Amino acid sequence: MDYEHITQFLSKFKKFLSDDEDVKKRIATVISKHISFEIDPKIIKLHKTTISILGSPTLRNEIFIHEQGILSDIKEIVPERVFLKISR
Repeated sequence: MDYEHITQFLSKFKKFLSDDEDVKKRIATVISKHISFEIDPKIIKLHKTTISILGSPTLRNEIFIHEQGILSDIKEIVPERVFLKISR
C-alpha cells in the first residue's frame, strides 16, 4: 500500500506546528526581556491575534503591566503574525 500521499498531507501540518513552536520561542524571549524572568514557551498559547499565558496571577499581572512594550517588540521580531493583545 502506498502511504506517500498521506505523508505529503501530514507534512503540511508538521510545518504549521514547527512554525508555531518557533513563534512561541521568540515571544518567550521578548517577554523574558521585559519582565526579567525566564518564560517557558510551553506556557504560551496562540489564538489568532491573542497570546495567552498560562502561569501564576503574579506572572500574568507583570506581563500585563508591560503589555504594550511586549506587543511592540513582538511586532518587530515576529512580522509574519499580528498579535493585538495578551490575555490574562
